[in-house]
Amino acid sequence: MYDVLVLGSEGYLGSILVPYLAKKGYFITGIDKCFFGRNNSKKLKNYKLIRKDYNSLKEIFFKKFYFIIDLVNISNDPASELNPKFTNKINYLNKIKMIKKIRKCKNLKRYIYMSSCSVYGNNSKVINEKTNPAPISLYSKLCLKYEKKIIKNNYFSFTILRLGTLYGWSPRMRYDLAINKIIKDMIYLKKIEILGGEQQRFFCFNEFVCLAINQIIQDKKKYFLNKIFNLGVFNSNIVSLTQKIINLTKHKNVLVSHEKHNIDKRSYKVSMNSAKKFVVGKFNFNSYVSKSIIKCYKSIKRDKTPFDSKKITLNVYKDYLIKKKI
Repeated sequence: MYDVLVLGSEGYLGSILVPYLAKKGYFITGIDKCFFGRNNSKKLKNYKLIRKDYNSLKEIFFKKFYFIIDLVNISNDPASELNPKFTNKINYLNKIKMIKKIRKCKNLKRYIYMSSCSVYGNNSKVINEKTNPAPISLYSKLCLKYEKKIIKNNYFSFTILRLGTLYGWSPRMRYDLAINKIIKDMIYLKKIEILGGEQQRFFCFNEFVCLAINQIIQDKKKYFLNKIFNLGVFNSNIVSLTQKIINLTKHKNVLVSHEKHNIDKRSYKVSMNSAKKFVVGKFNFNSYVSKSIIKCYKSIKRDKTPFDSKKITLNVYKDYLIKKKI
């Protein structure tokens, strides 16, 4: 099976993706400075973790890998705004240095970059990949800037996934993601506070991303080659989403308060056409969404430390910037 390199292997998505790919039989090397701790088991077969900044690695290191999956980003908008210079370094400048190292790697079949549907900003129409991006936040602007760099230079074969807002349980849990936070507050605070909530969002179950990445690796016909795909499993606004979660989980005695003032200017509804290209055979998205939310609910219900400050990305980067005096 293929040698796969996962950059950011111990983060929210990486700590779900690595065991998924390892079970498929791939040989995984993870690169992570472990901002959020080590979250993949040391006993995991076919997996090796290197606790380094990937930019410290020499060009020869990358040559054996057939697939490089890039999950490295300061992806939370408030966290990315803490220190714009630092965010620009992590989300863009370091990546430019890296792609100069991997562009001559003859074994490399695909570089897979995790971008974001937030590049669309505020759009009243149903979005697809031909829709002109209009990023609002620093994070989304840097995602788009890097996408353009990958495409323009044509250094290597790539697939770019523009992810919807992620949700789902992870060993490196995040409660700054909408669905995860709603469920946590519902269970442990018995109340859900909605700010604005009328804006549309595209949501993506973290396990669906794993499925999609495996499809890209297995893509013999090169259908996903050198293309951008919007990836998610359903659209909703927060008001409707909250009621959907309450109805699905049958969680009782929840107080929902709705403050109509909204500080989030992003709003977009995304076509499901691309997501459907990653599934094989009969696949009912409505059923999948319901099961994924219930699965997330059951996992969060078992969380023994739901108020751990490290489960909020903003807190982790605040502490890091202070510690390192950046």
